[in-house]
Amino acid sequence: MKRTSLTTAVIAGIAGVAGISNMASAVYLNNDGLGQVLIYPYYTVNAGNTTLLTVVNTTAAGKAVKVRFLEAYDSREVLDFNLYLSPHDVWTAGVVPVGQGAGVWTNDNSCTVPTVPTGGAANAYPFQTSAFDGGVLPTDGGPTDVTRTLEGYVELIEMGTVTNTTNNSLKAITHSNGVPSNCGQVYGAWNGGYWASDASIDIGPSTGGLFGSGAIVNVAEGVISGYNADAIDQFYTANDLITHHTAPGSLSPSIASATSTTSYVFAPSPTSSTPTLITTTYAAGVDAVSSLFMADAIYNEYWTSGGTAANSEWVVTFPTKRFYVDPASATGGLSPFDVLFTSKNGGTSCASIGISSYDREEKSPAGSINFSPAPVYGNALCYEAQVVTFNQGKGASVVLGSNLTANINTGANNGWVQIDLYGKSPANHILPASYTINSSNVFRGLPVTGFWVAELVNGNVGGVLSNYSALFRHKLHRTCAQTSGSTCS
Repeated sequence: MKRTSLTTAVIAGIAGVAGISNMASAVYLNNDGLGQVLIYPYYTVNAGNTTLLTVVNTTAAGKAVKVRFLEAYDSREVLDFNLYLSPHDVWTAGVVPVGQGAGVWTNDNSCTVPTVPTGGAANAYPFQTSAFDGGVLPTDGGPTDVTRTLEGYVELIEMGTVTNTTNNSLKAITHSNGVPSNCGQVYGAWNGGYWASDASIDIGPSTGGLFGSGAIVNVAEGVISGYNADAIDQFYTANDLITHHTAPGSLSPSIASATSTTSYVFAPSPTSSTPTLITTTYAAGVDAVSSLFMADAIYNEYWTSGGTAANSEWVVTFPTKRFYVDPASATGGLSPFDVLFTSKNGGTSCASIGISSYDREEKSPAGSINFSPAPVYGNALCYEAQVVTFNQGKGASVVLGSNLTANINTGANNGWVQIDLYGKSPANHILPASYTINSSNVFRGLPVTGFWVAELVNGNVGGVLSNYSALFRHKLHRTCAQTSGSTCS
């Protein structure tokens, strides 16, 4: 597929003006929604919720995609499998409660290896605990039972295009009358067949063009909140000949597998409000990906009770955090985070933050705004994915049912909040120049994504269930400062 997105065109134009010749080898966050990697910031099955996922192949090529579910504490994997999309295909799935944990099922015909169960939520395949209960990886100090799988997030990574070069693999995954012609061939290729011996057979370079969405659904309350997946494009270099197609169950590729180690990010300097295109080359692909999500502050609104029976919750997810704080996954330095996720640190990895709150009339409560009840680590975000609540108090969150929460008592029913991801730990909350190759660029803050979900519960009004929900992505502020004090470039 020849990309014609506005984001690509704008970057290409600026790159041409700037004399940048390596445009095709730079990874970037595609705000038009298409990419080779998709990050779904949150799933939950708590509080009567289920989570629906879709991925769309907009291209005329077949796709091999790694689907990976990660729990919220420390991003330990709870399930992965290979998905094979035919040209112009859509795959859908649901994350639902299974016993005391969660699992996945689908009513879709696209080929997966292993086969994801169909036939309804009662047949869902349960998420696994072996990555955090000591079975496969050492324990990390977090919970070791299946309840740890109840909330988390998802990453989908293209592994390559599927061709007919040797064994007609593209023909096998391509739908005819709504059904792939031979998923059994694809399964057999990994079960002692040709992919088990050589995963590069019938696999061409990744070309992107994927987009996806998630939706948190509460059937009993009659509400749904949907979001678009974050899309990372040019994750692999244009001339990348490495075979990224791996067996189901492999921890590779991951979001740290980027072979594009140069990133493009629009950000201002600390002394300017005008963003510029910043080009930075890193020694490791994971740092290039982290630079795409770096923000020194996030902003969003909240609505809470005040005659409207409203509740608001923010999902805050750090999609690359495990590669800095989990000793089982870490690939380099600890920054931009503060401490490792270990039993020594209480099964957490807390990052200090600042909080500013304003009502709708620009008033801020007297005194400081703090999480309540007062946490052991002060105002801090301690997990890979967590939920910030507003005016709720202790316990699981009302809307998403999260147990990984931090509550803000705002002093007002409605307004907006800024979370400062840099100022409380400026020495650590940076992507330092030491990670780069011949660059002094330093991005401030933490690599973050997420959204605000709001719910209004009116119950039965005139015989009609009158509940409503809405979801809004966070607004981010980015800053880049060179170690020399000059503007990043």
